[in-house]
Amino acid sequence: MAVEKLSVSMPGVVVARARLAADRAGMPLSAWLTEAAAAAADLAEAQAAAEDYASHYGEPDQAELEQIREELAAAGVGTPESAADTAARQAALARLLGLPDERQAR
Repeated sequence: MAVEKLSVSMPGVVVARARLAADRAGMPLSAWLTEAAAAAADLAEAQAAAEDYASHYGEPDQAELEQIREELAAAGVGTPESAADTAARQAALARLLGLPDERQAR
């Protein structure tokens, strides 16, 4: 994966909180920020997809919303995954992306 170096400006309190969170996660600040940015981008893409869907098909009614919630719950969406499942998912993704072995083991 290509890495791009950049400079960002953030309020000091945000930087301090991010450093503390990265320390607690046992990872470098840049890796923690990468994960946080990826999660924020995932959420933005999901929101855009939902808006696109609604513009094409209209807002779901209550029965459709309940069915969606049931299907998501049955699929385990919103349920915390175990540390073992997280490690296995990350290792599999690293292999698929062709990342170096040390990145796969993380």
